[in-house]
Amino acid sequence: MTRVSSLSPDELRNRRKSLRRRRRISISQALWRFWALSGLTAAIFWGATRPVWLIHGPEQINVNGNHLLSDEAVQTLVPLQYPQPLMKVEPEILARQLRDRGPIVSAEVTRQLLPPRLNVRIEERVPVAVVLPVGNGDRSTDTQYLQAGFLDAHGAWMPLTSFGLGSASPQLPTLQLRGIQPQYQRYWPQIYETISSSPVAITEIDWHDPNNLVLETALGTVYLGPYSPELEQQLATLDRMRNLPQQLANTEVARIDLSNPNAPSVAVVEADPPVTQSQP
Repeated sequence: MTRVSSLSPDELRNRRKSLRRRRRISISQALWRFWALSGLTAAIFWGATRPVWLIHGPEQINVNGNHLLSDEAVQTLVPLQYPQPLMKVEPEILARQLRDRGPIVSAEVTRQLLPPRLNVRIEERVPVAVVLPVGNGDRSTDTQYLQAGFLDAHGAWMPLTSFGLGSASPQLPTLQLRGIQPQYQRYWPQIYETISSSPVAITEIDWHDPNNLVLETALGTVYLGPYSPELEQQLATLDRMRNLPQQLANTEVARIDLSNPNAPSVAVVEADPPVTQSQP
């Protein structure tokens, strides 16, 4: 059995003094680190709030990720009052406001000290259809339709002013949509996905009558009846009819009825017979 040697009173007293001295040194070092860090932070904050660290105008907002929106259009969407101290800018709030104010799916805002500016990266909403106004003759007094604007592939509506006007405007969609009611907007993603994969070109959709979805296609006007999951089958039937104009000599297709895709019908307009001049 190992015996523990006992310490003399002097040795114990010296050890306690040494522990107290090390503790005081440790506390002093911690205090110095705290004050040095606090001073450095205060100096950085003070320097960052000096006039040299101000956002003086939109030209100090660097925009990335935009293809349809111009840099200037995105800069005007940033709700800042100039001049604005860089360190007082709240990036998360600005990013949320950008999403709310423009055709933007996501936005990220970061601050940059040298040179002082804001870096903005966005992902735009891509319009896939132009929403046209409904004519007075097709409008019921108690029916509400989406206002003129754009729809993206997910059914999100955007105003006509979203992407600017004039020769500098981006290439906008050629597909036109007329008369969609807000309660049917949730069906648009499925409708667009189906018609965008149609082999027969579709240029316009008229949905002002919920009981009859009408398409303007390369083969003519097509009546589909109420929208249903049969749309894919209806368009497949339309594809099989792509040679119809060649099969109907001296006639013009007035409309194609695909409300029953298993029994399509075609209404034609007889062409006027040629006028022959009588011989004198």
